Amino acid sequence: MKDAWDWEEEDIELLIQNGVQESLTLDYKRCESLDKRTPNRKKDLSKDVSAFANSAGGVIVYGVIETNHLPTGIDSGYDPKYITREWLEQVINSSIQRRIDDVKIKQIELKKSNSGRVIYVVSIPQSKRAPHMAEDHIFYKRFNYQSIPMEEYEVRDVANRTDAPDLSLQFFLESNAVDIEFEEDKEFSKPITLNAAITNESIAPAMYYIAHLFFDKQLTVINSGGLTFQSEEIVQTSDMAFIANSYSRNYSVHVAMPVWQGVRFKICVPNFQIAVPKVNGDMSYALAWSVDSLGMQQKLRGAILTVSNNQAKILDV
Repeated sequence: MKDAWDWEEEDIELLIQNGVQESLTLDYKRCESLDKRTPNRKKDLSKDVSAFANSAGGVIVYGVIETNHLPTGIDSGYDPKYITREWLEQVINSSIQRRIDDVKIKQIELKKSNSGRVIYVVSIPQSKRAPHMAEDHIFYKRFNYQSIPMEEYEVRDVANRTDAPDLSLQFFLESNAVDIEFEEDKEFSKPITLNAAITNESIAPAMYYIAHLFFDKQLTVINSGGLTFQSEEIVQTSDMAFIANSYSRNYSVHVAMPVWQGVRFKICVPNFQIAVPKVNGDMSYALAWSVDSLGMQQKLRGAILTVSNNQAKILDV
């Protein structure tokens, strides 16, 4: 899936067709949410945007109908002369304290479904200057598809975010594309070697972390790379849901050096090895990771292992 800043009407239709559910980092709003006749629209807008900034960041799509947290259709859209991108930006900047850096607002023209009308995609980063207060003088967070008030200790924890690590993982193969070998009498390929790298974007070093790696159940794990198998479970990211085998690693400075800013460390030692099923045609397999460290909010992200013409690649989503 493309970055939300690059979405067009076709990408919104894909979210609907694929039933991409609301999550910690994705929210759908009907057009009435920004209608000037709707009571408390500025308060609700500031509440929702600040909640994302105070949590893991995310995307709000204004102009999509949802039922039970699933998108069911594009709404009637907005008249761009009546509800403008500039108005949205002004409300966000004036009703949230402190101001959130790097909020992006994308105006999408409804060329197919309702010519002359638009919808808006608001991309909110996880803020380094959190916590941010909404117009009603309350601090909010994302929880179970909602924006809810934060507890006092949560406000203090978020205020210390700049003093906490900011860890991310990325799956990788030994090269950008790996040739896959199949034996005639085998159902799976020969081993494919992959790994995950952890990086830290904060100046605060990570002294401890817990990493979870999730692999599509259709894949066969040959070597767990020093990770511990946890369970089979359903994994839900902002872009997909799949049944996975879960592996974990607990890390501390008692066994190695801290994870410093700008340094890339391998998670699996030795490398993780999997095999893919022998099938006709191109295939894709879901991967995901989550990481936790002292003081930072848990992150959960997905990736795709694609197999085409007997070559494997990993794509971040």
